[in-house]
Amino acid sequence: MTPARRSAKPAPLVLLAGWLFADLLLGLTIIMLGAQAPPPVPAKPAAGKSSPSPSPSPCSSRAAGVAAKPTKLSFRVNPGSSEPQLLGQVKRELRKHRKRLAGRNAGMVLTFGADGGAGDGVHLATRVNAAARKALPRVFERAATRNFHDLSAPSGSVSMEVYFVSGGCAPAKKSA
Repeated sequence: MTPARRSAKPAPLVLLAGWLFADLLLGLTIIMLGAQAPPPVPAKPAAGKSSPSPSPSPCSSRAAGVAAKPTKLSFRVNPGSSEPQLLGQVKRELRKHRKRLAGRNAGMVLTFGADGGAGDGVHLATRVNAAARKALPRVFERAATRNFHDLSAPSGSVSMEVYFVSGGCAPAKKSA
């Protein structure tokens, strides 16, 4: 008699657990990197008052990061519209938020689209992000975007979480 053979393949649940752990670890790493606050900006002297002598800058170089708190925008579009029509709709909606967007650069944009099923919502979010780049290139041109679906919102709803680039300085290294 031959001994019973054991399968060389691990159980499918064990494989899924490993991938789930790896994905969660990657997600947490990204969140922690994005949640770091930029270094404080040095105080500027009041207008009309000069400092007795110029002090050396504590910044050895400029450092930029992504703000930890997003600016949230919500609006509605027609999901069945053509690309030029969608661009016009997105332009109109973003203009309503121009005070919050003016002079700023988006570093990361999370867009949630609602249009029936999950794939349709992601497709709508993708189209809205492309339209936002064309509508306000100075704000959205260099932004990293992620497209998601929102199954709980009515069709045509769009929610954007815009994480703006924040400036700061990297302190000068102290020599020993």
